[in-house]
Amino acid sequence: MLIYVGAYTSTGGGIRCYEQDPSTGALTEVHPPAAAIDPSFLAWDATKANLYAVSESTGGVEAYARSDHGLLTSLGQQWTGGADPCHLVVDPTGQFLVTANYSGGSVSVHPIAPDGSLNSRRDLLEHGGSGPDPERQEGPHAHMIAYRPSGNSFYVTDLGTDQIHEYALSADGAILPVRAIAAETGSGPRHIAFHPTSGAVYVSGELDSSVLIYQPQGDGLVQVGRIPATAEPPTERNYPSHIECSTDGRFVYVGNRGSDCVTVFSVTPDGLTPVADVPAGGRWPRHFAFAGDFLYIANQYAGTVTAGRLDPATGVPAEPVVVAQVAEAACVLPG
Repeated sequence: MLIYVGAYTSTGGGIRCYEQDPSTGALTEVHPPAAAIDPSFLAWDATKANLYAVSESTGGVEAYARSDHGLLTSLGQQWTGGADPCHLVVDPTGQFLVTANYSGGSVSVHPIAPDGSLNSRRDLLEHGGSGPDPERQEGPHAHMIAYRPSGNSFYVTDLGTDQIHEYALSADGAILPVRAIAAETGSGPRHIAFHPTSGAVYVSGELDSSVLIYQPQGDGLVQVGRIPATAEPPTERNYPSHIECSTDGRFVYVGNRGSDCVTVFSVTPDGLTPVADVPAGGRWPRHFAFAGDFLYIANQYAGTVTAGRLDPATGVPAEPVVVAQVAEAACVLPG
């Protein structure tokens, strides 16, 4: 398996490509880095023939074609119309790239051409509002795009306004508002994860170090729980980052910056029960991903990618060890 790493580029460069040793989890770099500026989040199309990256500091999104051997070739860049794009996803039809722009809190849509390149922006929708934190919630801050398992609509978490917006796309890529869902005041919703069977939705609260738990109600969501994002109380301010549910639905994982751990929760009929805080093996775990038997973590401030083998019974990874040096590592994308 190939694993791609996106990183901020003030001290490095490009999107890195590694080959995984499936028995040990070790990574070996196999291609020169693909040229990019601050590709802090990466996403595939459904076929994994094309990769898309934000260019956070330039306000752009870039498309890449992937060869049979995993080499990336740029197909060009388009501007999002917003500032600091931080997350993106290809819609289930493969026709559109949807991007969250953090600063200003907006969502943009680009049609995807048959060769995987991006056409000019089709739509831009800007959020409004603010939250109680004067430093982080002075205005809207869209943070993640997450398509619902049905594929008919998508959620956008807004850290700045404590809301989760639901949208759909028209046949030609226009953004259609569906509803806004309230998050806990001051929570700063960042990333979102779906349980594979129960319909539960889990949201990392970056500003109050929480996990918010939602259940479907009618066509929307209702919050049914809120728990700390770590098993043990943090010794310094903690900022949860990525959240993900295991494919079998038994566990939920949360990256924690400050505590510098990945916390494992078991899924119960009543919600989530903390299992363990596993040290990330580096400072500021911004993102993580599963690949084979291993959990890979991008530790931004340490400039490392670490990996720990998952225990299939408990869901807990072994304490991660460094498998790659990547300055300002921000995103891990298995290929």
